[in-house]
Amino acid sequence: MMKHFEDARGAGWRALTARERDVIHPVAEGKSNKFIALELGISMRTVEAHRARIFYKMGVRNAVQLAREVCTNPEP
Repeated sequence: MMKHFEDARGAGWRALTARERDVIHPVAEGKSNKFIALELGISMRTVEAHRARIFYKMGVRNAVQLAREVCTNPEP
C-alpha cells in the first residue's frame, strides 16, 4: 500500500478518496480543522491526516497553494 501512496504524489484529483474530496474544499476555503471536523462529524486528527494526504496528492505545500490549485484546476 505504501508504494501506491508514493505513486500518488502530485497525481491530483484522480488520486483523492471520497472523504478527501469532502475535506478539500473547506480546507481550500480556509476553514479550520476544528470547524471541518465538526461539520463532517469526524475527529480533528482525522481532518489533519486527510489534509496532509490532500496536500501530498495535489502536489502543494499549504492551503494557499491548494486554493489556487482548486480554483485553476477544478474537480473534473
